[in-house]
Amino acid sequence: MTEIERIKNNNNLELPVEKHEYIIVENIGNPEEALNTFKQSMLAILENKNVPWDSPKWDELFPKEVVAFTNQLQEEDYKDELLSHLSHFVDDVRDVRSWEWYSSQLYEDGFEVVILDEDRKGMLWSLLHHQGIPHANLFSGDDKTKLSVIKAGLDVLTYKTWNPETLELK
Repeated sequence: MTEIERIKNNNNLELPVEKHEYIIVENIGNPEEALNTFKQSMLAILENKNVPWDSPKWDELFPKEVVAFTNQLQEEDYKDELLSHLSHFVDDVRDVRSWEWYSSQLYEDGFEVVILDEDRKGMLWSLLHHQGIPHANLFSGDDKTKLSVIKAGLDVLTYKTWNPETLELK
């Protein structure tokens, strides 16, 4: 099964035999929408390999929530270590990542994604944060441990508010 097929079909937290990591999102409103946006973002990159990483077309290919959040960031907001320009994220996923999406599971107040290998650069946390999910709601782990993504550092969502209905970051 390809990575694209796994993103679309492995929705019951299927576990691989190989080394894997959990990306965990907890205590959020509308987790189904957040997981779908997360999947759509990954699929946009994987299904559009011929679009240059620095193309403005990414604003059309990424989900509107991610684009709206990113386009409203100010220069000082980029002190948040999980924020980046979408073009850099596309470039990292294409050229740097060592992981692949394996499966996901939706819960009442969040979701988990299992990836093959591990996300050493925090690319997935960054993409989740670009959906308006605060650092405090993002975790990673393996079969024995669960760790907070960021123990210290600036989170733009501590001084700005994201409204997922109006797509406004104020």
